[in-house]
Amino acid sequence: MKFLLRCELQFYFLINLSKTMKLDMFFFIMKLLNIRKVRAMSLSNLQPMHYIVLGLAAALLLFIVLFIYALSSKRKAIRAKEEALNKERSEMKSNYEESSEKSRLTFKKELAEQKDTYEAQLSTQNAQIDSLKLFSRDKGEYLTDLTLINLKDNLVAQERIRPEDMHVLANIYIPGKRVKSTDRLDHVILTRTGIYVIDSNYWTGHLYHGISEMQFDGEPIFETVFNILELDPKSEQTICLDKAEDGSAQFKSYKHSIEELKLKAERLEKVFELPYPVTPIAYYNAEGVGSEHITNYSRDNSVKVIVGEKELEHFFEKFVFHGRFQYKVEELEEVRAAIEHLNP
Repeated sequence: MKFLLRCELQFYFLINLSKTMKLDMFFFIMKLLNIRKVRAMSLSNLQPMHYIVLGLAAALLLFIVLFIYALSSKRKAIRAKEEALNKERSEMKSNYEESSEKSRLTFKKELAEQKDTYEAQLSTQNAQIDSLKLFSRDKGEYLTDLTLINLKDNLVAQERIRPEDMHVLANIYIPGKRVKSTDRLDHVILTRTGIYVIDSNYWTGHLYHGISEMQFDGEPIFETVFNILELDPKSEQTICLDKAEDGSAQFKSYKHSIEELKLKAERLEKVFELPYPVTPIAYYNAEGVGSEHITNYSRDNSVKVIVGEKELEHFFEKFVFHGRFQYKVEELEEVRAAIEHLNP
């Protein structure tokens, strides 16, 4: 009886030990076999109650084995699901990163294409604006522009000046507080000996420059012309006697006065805070026309009156580039940049 009790205690001890310590299955079975071996030695002493206990123990052992097997299988299934889930997450992450990278590259490409399209449109519009600016000039301004540019190129080629010693700016606007107070300058010439405002006029016929009421006594016809054209007799005006299409003679005004040209030069000096006065030039040009076709009555020596390309070139070569320097190259560049900033 004591032997059976000892075997049962050893059996239950091994069961509890297998539950708590989770021993290896093979090791556990071997322990049981050892118990059986011991018990086989005293089978003659076993009674029915002992067989019932052994049967229950065997059933319990089988249950434990099956439970451990099921638990192990479930853990394997959970581990497999975790691995599958991790793999799925990894694939989703990889797909997301790949999709994000494709989207980023696509967006970058579209943005670059939109930028190129915008820049192309902007370039086209700027070209159109430049064309409008060019065609907004009359023929006299265009010819004057060519004359001045060719003059500068020739002087640079002859090494008489450097490119930075002269700047030719055409069709310049000086904005005022109101639109009507904005001044338009045909040409602004920047040189180291001074800054000049040129009012360009393309004309045919005979030109009478600087006429005012001072000439009415000697030339009464001018008073009649002033009345018809509604010109201010107190300001020096420029009118032209030309042949009309029907062959008759006609007077026409250039719709400007010497005073207006002087005011433009003064305003240019004031707006850009120039240290020296700006010289106004009234320039009249027509192909094949010389100074014999102009009569100058002006008493205002502050305004230079120049007729024809040759006289314009002579003026700059003789009086401009042989004068005393007023500006440094850096100062001319600052003035040029300031003017172009207001005329983009």
